[in-house]
Amino acid sequence: MQQQFLETVALIETILQSSSEEAYSDVFEQYDGDIYQVLMIIDWREEDEAIIKYCENILRTDHLRAETLSAENQQGFTISIYYQDKTLIIPYQDKGADRDTTLKALNQILQPDYEIRFCAPSDGSDTLEFLPLPASLWQKLDQKYTNKMNQIFRSFEQDSVFFG
Repeated sequence: MQQQFLETVALIETILQSSSEEAYSDVFEQYDGDIYQVLMIIDWREEDEAIIKYCENILRTDHLRAETLSAENQQGFTISIYYQDKTLIIPYQDKGADRDTTLKALNQILQPDYEIRFCAPSDGSDTLEFLPLPASLWQKLDQKYTNKMNQIFRSFEQDSVFFG
């Protein structure tokens, strides 16, 4: 397991073991490393291709990338996500791209190896935070902190809306 993931799990456990609501902010504000190596911090106006780059920057798979092509569809383009031997065209529904659809598609293609979780304490801000980790580490954390995990690190659901 990469050392960076073990450090991230230690940060998560510090947050979950605290009974303070401010623990999330405190832990990440005091983090002395590059926060962008741990969290995907996404602005509501973010370029959707950048989200895939942010994730790869954290996971370091050497097998995750995005490609945007012009297309004769409602959006005028398609964005394909490539991970290992899989390809997924992000299924945008309306005009243009949207961060929610991009994040859900990215999470889907990374399964079963990795999972992205929404950091609930960032809810309500114009920049939201997401944390990608190996799925096996999320499973261990879910087992150890059964009642606390989804309060702070929420799994994606089919109907999850992050940016509204």
